Amino acid sequence: MFFVCRFSGFAIFVVNSFDVNHHQMKAINFTNNLASDERWLVADLSNTTCKFALTTPHRILATRRLATTELSLESLNTIIEGWSVQRVIIASVVPKAKQLITRFCKKKKVPLLCIDAMTDLGIKIRYPNPSSIGSDRLVNVVAVKNRYPAPCIVANFGTAIVFDIIDQYGAYLGGIIAPGLLTSSKALHERTALLPLAIPSPIRRALGKNTLTAIHSGLLLGARGLVREVVEQITKENFSGKRPLLIGTGTDAQLVAGKEKLFDHIDLNLTLEGIREVGCRTVGSQEKKRIATKNPKESKKKALLNF
Repeated sequence: MFFVCRFSGFAIFVVNSFDVNHHQMKAINFTNNLASDERWLVADLSNTTCKFALTTPHRILATRRLATTELSLESLNTIIEGWSVQRVIIASVVPKAKQLITRFCKKKKVPLLCIDAMTDLGIKIRYPNPSSIGSDRLVNVVAVKNRYPAPCIVANFGTAIVFDIIDQYGAYLGGIIAPGLLTSSKALHERTALLPLAIPSPIRRALGKNTLTAIHSGLLLGARGLVREVVEQITKENFSGKRPLLIGTGTDAQLVAGKEKLFDHIDLNLTLEGIREVGCRTVGSQEKKRIATKNPKESKKKALLNF
C-alpha cells in the first residue's frame, strides 16, 4: 500500500563505509528477502525533535526534522511531502507522538512497526529490566554493533546526554544518563532570578567574558569533562583498562566535540540507521517466513544461496 504526496525535493546523505564484519553480514542477509525499491518512512521520535528519514531496506535516501511540540497530523503530512512509502518504522520515547503516528498509519492503511525491547533486535541485553530501556538507545546499540568493532561506548547528545555500553561480544550492558546541554541551560534560567536562557553555542576560550559566554563555557566544558570521566570509569570497571571505541551521535555531538578529538567517530544518523536495520531484520524475517510457507523448495534454495 502506498500513500503519495507532492514532490518537494530532498537531500542525499552518504554514510561512511566500514569493513563488513560478521555482525554486518547477519544484518545484510535479512535484506535479501526484501525488494530493493521498497520505500520506508523511518522515524526517531524524541523529546525535543522528531527525525524522519526516507529509506530503502539498504540505505537512507533523505532526512527531515520537526520539533516534537509541533508534531500533528497536519505537520506530519507536510514533513513527508513528496515521499511515497510502503511501511513506517519508529522508535519513540514520547507516548503521545507514538499514538499520533499510529493514528496516521491507520488512516493511510500503511503497516507500522513500533520498536521496543520485545522486538527482535539481534542483540543480547544484559540488563535487569529491558522494557525500561528507551527504544532510541536500543537501536543505537544495534547500529553500532553492525558498524563498528566492539567494545563500544555510544554517547548520544540530545535532551539528555546518554551513554550506552556494548561489551566485546556485542551485548548491551547498561548506561549512564545526564541532563543535555539545552536541558541544563533551561534549568539554570528557570531556577535563577537573573541568569538568561543561553542556547548552547561554540566557544573560543574557556574563560567567559560575560554571562552568556560563561554559561556557554560551562555547558561545553562540563559535557566534555563528563565524556572523559564516563569513558575513564567505564573502561576501568568493565574493560580492564582497555578503552572501548567511542561513538558520538545526537544533535549536540559535533558542538561538544568542537575541534577536539573527543570521539573516535561522530555518526549523526546513527539512530535512524539503527531503526532501518531493525526494520530489515523484522520485515525480512516476516518475508522469509511468508516465502517458506508459500514455496518451501524455493525457500530452501534461497537459504543455501544466502549461506
